[in-house]
Amino acid sequence: MDPGTDATPAVELAILAEARNEVGAADHKASMVLAVLGIGFGAVLGGLIARDWSPGDLDGLGQVTWSIGALLAGSSVFAAASAVWPRFTVPARTREVHYWGHVAALHSAEELTEILEAQPPSLTDRTRHQMFELSHIVARKYAWVRVAMRLAAASVPFFLPAGLWGH
Repeated sequence: MDPGTDATPAVELAILAEARNEVGAADHKASMVLAVLGIGFGAVLGGLIARDWSPGDLDGLGQVTWSIGALLAGSSVFAAASAVWPRFTVPARTREVHYWGHVAALHSAEELTEILEAQPPSLTDRTRHQMFELSHIVARKYAWVRVAMRLAAASVPFFLPAGLWGH
């Protein structure tokens, strides 16, 4: 397709825009999970630092349930952090340029010029490439967000009884 006459269908541009928005939305949701968990961890850390409370103050059953809750909550933090962790790897060198990662894989500006002159990217090809890549990123991010939310929710039934049974 001649780059000068490239007319990317509007629906493809709309899907690409949606994918870009969803990357931000998924990051926001993961950040909210991290913030909520941070409040809980801050309260526990405050008690530990002030020496007002320790999981060791709980009886056996309280310690076990608290430990399970802490493991689940810690795993939730890992999952939420995995959702927002930047997933950039320099792709294999290619003879096409569809996004900045392809440029980063090149060794010189001259190589970039050579590739762009030999095979100018079309807007349609670039849009489709980005649609594909971003859609996979969004799917991975949302999968991690779901795991983080499930783990956080699963920790609550362990923390509450630990406090009640632990004395």
